Amino acid sequence: MNRITSLQNEYIKQLAKLKTPSGRKLAGQFMVEGKKLCEEALRSGQKIEKCLVVESEISNPLLDKIEDEKIICISDHIAKKLSQMDTCPGIFFILQLPEEKTMHLPPFILALDHLSDPANLGAVLRSAEAFGTELIYLSEGCVDLYSSKTLRGAMGSAFRVATQRGDLAKFLEARKADGYRILGAGLDRNFKELPEITFDQPTVVVIGNEANGISQEILHLCDHGLFIPMKGENESLNAAVAASIILWEQSKWK
Repeated sequence: MNRITSLQNEYIKQLAKLKTPSGRKLAGQFMVEGKKLCEEALRSGQKIEKCLVVESEISNPLLDKIEDEKIICISDHIAKKLSQMDTCPGIFFILQLPEEKTMHLPPFILALDHLSDPANLGAVLRSAEAFGTELIYLSEGCVDLYSSKTLRGAMGSAFRVATQRGDLAKFLEARKADGYRILGAGLDRNFKELPEITFDQPTVVVIGNEANGISQEILHLCDHGLFIPMKGENESLNAAVAASIILWEQSKWK
């Protein structure tokens, strides 16, 4: 088994750059840490490029599923440098960023317009998997799918739910041309209430930014708005909660 003990090791320096979106994009790789996420990566059929593990985790059963030449034992201080968790778990997988593939578009798509909180994106991915959503489209301004917080929030769903990222306005224009109905979720009580909406036709539902909602450019492309009726004095729902309610409602039409 290979061992690395120095923070000055060039490979460790490269891996430290995977903490940033630009570093991940440049390397074409991302990093997951902790037993749970590493288990989910294996369960989802992810190709493991390297496995880094501290001495105390050498006997972890996960390592039995990794080729010996891909395992590197690292010192505790290197693990702390690489970790983005409050308590360093001592096991890391290095994975290749997946190539975006052209796919058959499903009849229901959830689109996210500048969602900024990685925990929210992670929660949306979990709900999407739970309710059978086949595609999530991320605007160019959305938080990075492969950030540590997003991956932890998704609890493995990021490996299994199909996503695309790009120019949301162009994507919606193309879907309208394909006959999709575009719905924008918002707080305007003049919008159609969710229980009144049928999902028996190709539909894209847009969820907006946590603070600012859907941008005007995208709102103008929506056929009409969607409002989740609420009781009590609270005026709004968390973006991930709102998305989950809509996904659950839509799943009943499958």
